[in-house]
Amino acid sequence: MQRTLLVSLAVAAMVVGGPAAAQVPRGYTQQSTDMQKLENNTALSAKRYQDGVAALNAKNFAVAEGIFDEVLRENAQHPEANFMMGVTKMSLGKWSDAKSYLEIAVRKKPKDPDPKSRLGITLVKLGDTEGAKKQREDLVKLQKACNGSCRNAEYIDRGIAMIDGTKP
Repeated sequence: MQRTLLVSLAVAAMVVGGPAAAQVPRGYTQQSTDMQKLENNTALSAKRYQDGVAALNAKNFAVAEGIFDEVLRENAQHPEANFMMGVTKMSLGKWSDAKSYLEIAVRKKPKDPDPKSRLGITLVKLGDTEGAKKQREDLVKLQKACNGSCRNAEYIDRGIAMIDGTKP
């Protein structure tokens, strides 16, 4: 009797809890179509992308670089993978390489402040103050449009501060 009751409760919890778990937001921005395609790709799942993010977070930059290279071989225009590869290249001090990946991320997601700020930092490191100034100006435009009330407001402010605080 007790075993049947426990099984019934477990099934009920899955039925009721499943839809609620599916509604949990994925962060501060909506998941892109490219990310959805990556998750649906059976040859290269989102797990590989997440492995790259985990390696990057663990400061295992060489491993992250290899993983993101694999992901980008599957889809060279994937904005999130290009952004993460750009951040990885920044961490390795490969500023010219970082620039290429971050430019793709900015072009694919022009309203996302993170790629703009990282590209601005990279351009400062490469001595391109005019390019960095343009990225900063784009962030200021996003800041004015947002007026502190959009969900990216904090990231926009941080991006401007990061560019301002970067030394060549």
